[in-house]
Amino acid sequence: MRLDPARVREHIVDVNDGILATAGFAEGLLGGGLTASQVYAIIAVSAVAGATGVAGAKFGELSAQREAELELAAEERRLLALSPEDERRELVEHYLGKGVSPATAELVADELSAADAVSAQLEAEYGIRELVQPAQPWLAALRSGLGFLFGSAVPVLVSLLLPGPWLDEFLLLAVAISLVGTGLVLARLGHSRVVATLLRSVLIGLASLGLSYLVGSLIG
Repeated sequence: MRLDPARVREHIVDVNDGILATAGFAEGLLGGGLTASQVYAIIAVSAVAGATGVAGAKFGELSAQREAELELAAEERRLLALSPEDERRELVEHYLGKGVSPATAELVADELSAADAVSAQLEAEYGIRELVQPAQPWLAALRSGLGFLFGSAVPVLVSLLLPGPWLDEFLLLAVAISLVGTGLVLARLGHSRVVATLLRSVLIGLASLGLSYLVGSLIG
């Protein structure tokens, strides 16, 4: 089974969010004077809550996208029934604008319209190649939530397995190692420079960690 690089990158973002949000929250709670056991209990709950929130946001995003696409498809069906020749001419103009010869543009417009006129219009006018399917919001929400939960497991496990006076340091080390690992995967998938990708991931990660630390400190 071939992996989709875009989808993997999206999941890595969810994993990083889980790592940084939960670790920063834990660091803030520790800085606020809570014990390691208290921190562990709180961040375990926050990890689940964070995963649920990420999943809900992804579900809402794709559900709204699906509804918008269905409305556009319904409108295109109405226009095709009302003035099919005008819609065909728009399709021809679209391919002419891409540099296709008039004869070829006419041929492509006719063949695409004969196969699926609505899909042809949606792709030409809105760049929609495939409508969001009913199950996609649910599956995307599940993947995002699991990605966040997977990332948040790093600080949760560190807090559970390595409690004590060095917990702050262990959390920072775990976050750094995790960011390097996900950064390497991103560089590999994006065919980008490893050093630049790692620096970008680490700097953004530190900024996110600092923000989460601030929130945890206020709560603690």
